[in-house]
Amino acid sequence: MKVIKNCLPSMLFDKLKHMVCGNLFQWYFKGGTLNKPIYEPKNHFMFAHILFDNGQQLSEHFPLFEPILYTINETHKVSQLIRMKLNLYTQQHKNYHHATHTDMPPENKIKVGLLNFVNCNGGTKVDGKIYKSRENEMLVFDNKKHNGITQTDTQIRVILNICWK
Repeated sequence: MKVIKNCLPSMLFDKLKHMVCGNLFQWYFKGGTLNKPIYEPKNHFMFAHILFDNGQQLSEHFPLFEPILYTINETHKVSQLIRMKLNLYTQQHKNYHHATHTDMPPENKIKVGLLNFVNCNGGTKVDGKIYKSRENEMLVFDNKKHNGITQTDTQIRVILNICWK
């Protein structure tokens, strides 16, 4: 596990934050937090925006986020981008711990990066430790079990989830 504080140059981070936390960004409702067809309680939902998946750019906004890969590559070699997506959690007046999962099948030897856009009391739990959401801070870890936690002190929590080899 590595925590990268002030991950992006402030000019780039501020531009991306303004976009993804603004009123005009396109978010798509997901009735659960996982891609797997398992039961999740009705309050376990989120909004997502997939930028890149399976070798394809899926969003017109991807080029704005692509420079993040160069920043990551300075400390963690990036040879292939697998997926890049944004997740938005709404405030539900309780810190819900979503289902524990891996982002890809466990046998996939990939890295996961989670870049936070909002300071809040929500976060991510990895190896039993909770990492609060701190803006412009990225968690980098191997493809291991983790889960998101909703916030109670802000309207939204936004993260960028990146998977790479």
